[in-house]
Amino acid sequence: MSAAITIKADKLLKQLNLLQRASFNEAAEQALKSFGFESREILSDAMKAEYKHATNYTLKSPRFKQNGLTLTIGINDDPRQNQSAAKYLQPTDRTGGIQRKPIQPTTLSGFIRGRFGTNKVAVPAPDSRAGRLFINAVGNVRGKKVKTLISQLASPSASYKEQYFVVTDRRGGLSPGIWRRYRAKNSVVLAFALLDQKPTQKTSIDIHGLLIKEAQQQLPVLIERKLRRLLS
Repeated sequence: MSAAITIKADKLLKQLNLLQRASFNEAAEQALKSFGFESREILSDAMKAEYKHATNYTLKSPRFKQNGLTLTIGINDDPRQNQSAAKYLQPTDRTGGIQRKPIQPTTLSGFIRGRFGTNKVAVPAPDSRAGRLFINAVGNVRGKKVKTLISQLASPSASYKEQYFVVTDRRGGLSPGIWRRYRAKNSVVLAFALLDQKPTQKTSIDIHGLLIKEAQQQLPVLIERKLRRLLS
């Protein structure tokens, strides 16, 4: 999820006088830096418009890096995060005209794969009382609840108030999933379904196309402005 913008100076330099040529690279680098900050606002505004409920972390995730006459713009991919913004937003990127993409597997799916040896994807069951506990008011998965669930599945204990267990293949009338056992009536309720295929979702923002379009409109004006300021 990134776009690289490079200023190729050859054609532009032919249109400038000697004094302007001497200052062009400096002006272009300043213009790229200014557009870098502007690009963060451009993406943030697009996220507000396209995502139903964008968190502050998501809105602040656009990043840029400038190296001479090349500007690289992307989404925060901090490896220290449990799941970086770049990873969970990747399925929403429409770059290349892709209309649908598989959802990003959660850390829970990774845990299930490592612990129980299945590649099935864990998806909350929104219609069950156990599943609704893991979904907030805007439909996002509750990270802290999932973290607690992983701890309980990793070290099962009768001392836990909530009891969960995993079924990887259909058995005893139970479909593959993470089930919660209720003590009151000794009943079990599906919390997460384990699916063989990754669910897909609609893409929403053509990040590459949006940034290239804005760069084509704004950079010539910014370069001219920076050049004028350097020569004044």
